[in-house]
Amino acid sequence: MLVTFDSNVWRAAADPSRFPKNTEYAALVKINAALKSGAIVGVLCETVFTLEGIARADRKNFLVAYRPKVKITEEELPDGTIKLGLSLGPERSAHPGNNSYLSSHLTDALAVGFKLMRCPRVAGVQNVDLKDEWFYPTSNEYANRFGEVGRRLEGAGAGIAVIKAIGNKYAAPNEPWFEGLARAPASEDGPIAKAVAEWADADSVAAHVANGNALFCTNDAAVAAGVASTFAAPNRQWLEVDYGVKFVSPSELAAHL
Repeated sequence: MLVTFDSNVWRAAADPSRFPKNTEYAALVKINAALKSGAIVGVLCETVFTLEGIARADRKNFLVAYRPKVKITEEELPDGTIKLGLSLGPERSAHPGNNSYLSSHLTDALAVGFKLMRCPRVAGVQNVDLKDEWFYPTSNEYANRFGEVGRRLEGAGAGIAVIKAIGNKYAAPNEPWFEGLARAPASEDGPIAKAVAEWADADSVAAHVANGNALFCTNDAAVAAGVASTFAAPNRQWLEVDYGVKFVSPSELAAHL
């Protein structure tokens, strides 16, 4: 059984001994045993290590500076004409990689069989410290499903919509939202950091649906968050009804085992 783990639970599930004061410690120990035995397979979205893996204080500057890698090729054909090619891809050197904290917990997760899920965006941010063999393979169907759920969450004012709203507030007419972030005052640094975390939540749910995972384990109840949260009650409702997403807390997951 594939279980997606949210940012707020995967580290403790991978090694409960590092979180002895967790209020759900007994449930986490049971989950960890199920991970070790292979009764369940823990799954993580790569955004945990890409966008969310950027230090909170650095997220604004990273998004302002990041640009895709553009490659232009030129080839002379037998008839003498010139064929030009243009490709767009991730600028992998832009990401700083995992810090020691993330690396340590990722090592725990991989040791108990965790796998990763990609976010199939054109020229999206990638982390060079993540190895291809740790990921589930993707397909056109996966990419389409991921995009569909992500767009619906954005349309509901959640996910990437939150950081786009901040960027658009400061963007000039006809300027993309991420360029608007460059003019955002320092008072927006905190909201931008939180918006990246919300973006990661939406990516996790979209990847969960696309990959066909069974349960989504989270402790994020999004109390008083309104619609600007992936885990807000109205969004949970249509995700459950339309896509069959089953949200569980660690204690509820342990009860399933």
